[in-house]
Amino acid sequence: MRSPQSTVPVLLGLLTCATAPLSCGCSGAPAPSAPASSSPAPRPPDAIDITEPPSPEGSLHKVIDLRVTAADLWHLQGGAILLESDRDLFALIQGDSVQALPEMGRGLPPEDGTDDRGSVQMITGRWPDSVWLVWRDYDTSSAADNLWYERLFRHRGDRWERIHETKHDQSSNTLYRGLWEQQGCLVGLLADDRNENNAWQAQAEALDCARRPSPTLSFKAAKQTEYGIAAALGFASGHVAVLEQHTKMKEGEPKPPRLVLSRPGPPNRTEVVLPLPPEIAHGTRSFKLLDCKLLGEGPSELYLVGNYDLGALTIPLLLRFDGTSFAPLPSSPVSYIGDADLAEDGSLALLGSPPKDTPEARSVWVLPRGGAWRERAMPTDRQVGEPYRPWSIAARSNDDVWVVGYHENKERKNRRLALFHSRRPAPAGHGVGAAVP
Repeated sequence: MRSPQSTVPVLLGLLTCATAPLSCGCSGAPAPSAPASSSPAPRPPDAIDITEPPSPEGSLHKVIDLRVTAADLWHLQGGAILLESDRDLFALIQGDSVQALPEMGRGLPPEDGTDDRGSVQMITGRWPDSVWLVWRDYDTSSAADNLWYERLFRHRGDRWERIHETKHDQSSNTLYRGLWEQQGCLVGLLADDRNENNAWQAQAEALDCARRPSPTLSFKAAKQTEYGIAAALGFASGHVAVLEQHTKMKEGEPKPPRLVLSRPGPPNRTEVVLPLPPEIAHGTRSFKLLDCKLLGEGPSELYLVGNYDLGALTIPLLLRFDGTSFAPLPSSPVSYIGDADLAEDGSLALLGSPPKDTPEARSVWVLPRGGAWRERAMPTDRQVGEPYRPWSIAARSNDDVWVVGYHENKERKNRRLALFHSRRPAPAGHGVGAAVP
């Protein structure tokens, strides 16, 4: 176990600026604005040569090499983005600047006295005053089958404070299926993880109110026991949207998923059935929903993003909901949607597996509001000779897209990660300036 003091020099080496003088400074908190240096930042002795061949028009640009084997981007309210790799790396992206936060892992396992085998599952909220993190771990003591359980942390200035823990005993094993702010409180939708058909057991709960009264919660669980939760999204208004799927489907008898809406007031629910794609409806194929997300700023403009899994075949799920009915979006440019984000300007960004006729393609895709899909190609790594593979995405507008990409060999070893941006970093002497305070 590393002490907090020993983490600082380690973290400083986890970010290597790909282009100077883009600000990728290191500090425990955002620093005041300062003039950009005209010389490159020092590079570790083992730094990768990041000189890249010219990129095609519209492609992404490398910003930083990441000295970790896994990392995710978390788009917070207000436009800030956190780059995270469990306890090993936190960095703040504001504007075009990237700033390492080497002290931000304080308070996470094992510092809180618990096992450190888990990982970050979600970061949500608004930087810097209300940021929450979900840590998932094994229950090795009270659950017979070593099932998952989760702990909720809130960032308090210089460390994470644990504020809630899901139930994990012989009777139930709940996880957070959605988190949202409502009337100054953090509210969560929790459901049992032991069975797929968990929608009837789901419940909303106020988790962090900071001495405020708990808000009235409108969510009402399903009566049927054969449905499970595929995704959930709540809003400050008190509206809650939940995507539910049938878990007892038989071959030849497909049951369409349904979007469940709960409106402010006493517990209530309205169910709207999703239209099935022709491959399922005409072929009467059974399926499961995988990697689904609900994205949107309100219940009258929701995006349903994910995948229908038919076994040997997957079909993208891509719909827009206007509060009363569904409308299809332009066909997905990828055969499997792995990650997606909704930008502040209404643009939808996604990444995933490329279509089968172009198996070597490595791109992310952006759909401006009312427009057509625009490709953002991942740049080619000159050492490997092929484009990076996109892994995690966060978008603030159709021309402000951040992506974590990676390379690994055929044995899935020697993984290398980097951070990319849709805007070309400024050349030396014309930098974007220091991190935004």
